[in-house]
Amino acid sequence: MSSTAYRPEPAPEKVRTHFTRGRERPRGVVWFGVRSFWGHWRHFLAAAIATEDVDSRDWMTPDEPAQLLARIVARLGGDERARTLSEALGRDLFVDFVADTGDDTAVSREVARMLFADYELPSPDRPGESVTAPRGELLIFGGDTAYPVATAQEIHNRVIVPFNQVLESLPLDPTPRVLLGIPGNHDWYDGLDGFARMFRRRSQHDEAPASTVAFSPLMRQHYAEWAREFVRGGKIDKPRALVLRGYAPVQNASYFAFDLTPHIGLLAIDRQLRTPDARQRRFLIDAYEAHPERATWALLPDPVYRFGSASSTGTAMVESLHFDLGTRDHFVLTGDVHHYERLERGRLLHVIAGGGGAFLHPTRIAPGGINGVRVWPGAKQCLRLLRSVPLKVGFGRSGILPHALLFTLFAPAVEFGTRSWERRGLIMAAPFATTFALTIILALIGGVRRRKTVLPLAFGAAFLAGLAPVVASFALGRALEALALEVSSQVAAAVTLAAAVLAGAGLFGAYLSLLTRAGFEHTQAFTALDHPGFKHFVRLRVRADGSGIDAWCLGLVDPLGSDQKPVLVDSFVWRPRASTPAG
Repeated sequence: MSSTAYRPEPAPEKVRTHFTRGRERPRGVVWFGVRSFWGHWRHFLAAAIATEDVDSRDWMTPDEPAQLLARIVARLGGDERARTLSEALGRDLFVDFVADTGDDTAVSREVARMLFADYELPSPDRPGESVTAPRGELLIFGGDTAYPVATAQEIHNRVIVPFNQVLESLPLDPTPRVLLGIPGNHDWYDGLDGFARMFRRRSQHDEAPASTVAFSPLMRQHYAEWAREFVRGGKIDKPRALVLRGYAPVQNASYFAFDLTPHIGLLAIDRQLRTPDARQRRFLIDAYEAHPERATWALLPDPVYRFGSASSTGTAMVESLHFDLGTRDHFVLTGDVHHYERLERGRLLHVIAGGGGAFLHPTRIAPGGINGVRVWPGAKQCLRLLRSVPLKVGFGRSGILPHALLFTLFAPAVEFGTRSWERRGLIMAAPFATTFALTIILALIGGVRRRKTVLPLAFGAAFLAGLAPVVASFALGRALEALALEVSSQVAAAVTLAAAVLAGAGLFGAYLSLLTRAGFEHTQAFTALDHPGFKHFVRLRVRADGSGIDAWCLGLVDPLGSDQKPVLVDSFVWRPRASTPAG
């Protein structure tokens, strides 16, 4: 136990307006930028490959639960003959869970500083007293290790380097620790190559030093190198291992299971790209059904409930694994959504904790939906942040892909309409054709295939955007008339096009905000906002007697702000009851 454990204050509820952004490369991913487009392209390729039944999990050999348990116990120290981890250790076990890491490297460093600290936290048993909660002996990553694609390079630069820099600055700690992880969709965009180099059990041949220096900071240099080697028939050398100082990876597959306590089994699932594969389902169902009297702590790559409603992918995942949420206690812990939420429904405790460093996702703002017991940030804070989306998108600070698309749509229309400039002082820029094309694009972004009611909203935004060139040319004509100036049709077309693109991009940002406000879609607006605030992780204590788990969520409101200290976002306990026999 550390004598310098920090006692965090409760997370403030006051709405905050100013946040500090990182200036160190690699910076946070701009979601409508070129680097992010590369990530979307990798996603498309990965999904296409999976459609052809090429699945990296087919080549994996999952660890038998007893073998994985023995490996963990050998690392942590304990009775290797014991049947469960709590029995093997004979003491409380602290576990750290962090998900959706590896975006802005400066933010990642502050998350690491928070993660690797010791804390004095409220005792769940004795009100008014505290518990010393040291850095976990198990560190679990909950998926999406780095953005936009979790390649070996991105994981190295955005996770390994900033985390190791913090670890190197700490006093030497000889405590042996274990690293575990499950992949998310961004890990799968790279076919799990980067994920395996960090989390797969290593041989002595694969050992490498714990790096604290980034390489190839500019992505365009990396892609140029990749293209050059592709033409030559060569390859880019990658590190054999991505080493996190003091932590030993122990798993052989992207999913695993072992007996945590006499009353709790731990299952970790990999559903990407779409569902758990057949081999994984057999493995996990066998582990789940081997002890029907036990409760289940499940690590999922994405939530069963998200933004106030059931997730189709999450529901399909638990159904495919035969989870009985009615008669057995389940603690589902997941990332993927970049906020904190604790939800309790019957015998299900559902916690989303995707605040490990990536851009922020909002709490549900729209009326209705299933209310969480604790959400962070709250709805008022998210509404305040939502106001800044239109200007940020409009001025290109979220990337220029929307501007490029609008330029492609508007340019032919403006060119066609310039012939009317000399006669009418107005450029008729085919607003109906532009509106039709934009309606289709905006409706697809708004999820029209799932919800037809988004179509009027998409049409309204498209209609206003389609009028932007006409309105811009009208305003230009009136301004020139007032100033008694004349310009050529080419100059008028250029000014009109530039103004229309900026206005259209701002309208696109407003459309994304409206989707979130109305509850049609919850991620696009805040993804464009690429917000650096409200980072968090969960520290858990597995009780020595195996009776349950205590947990605390710790966070940073403004990770790069001056004098920022970790705050206590939430605390909860999970004490599973005896399972009800089937039938």
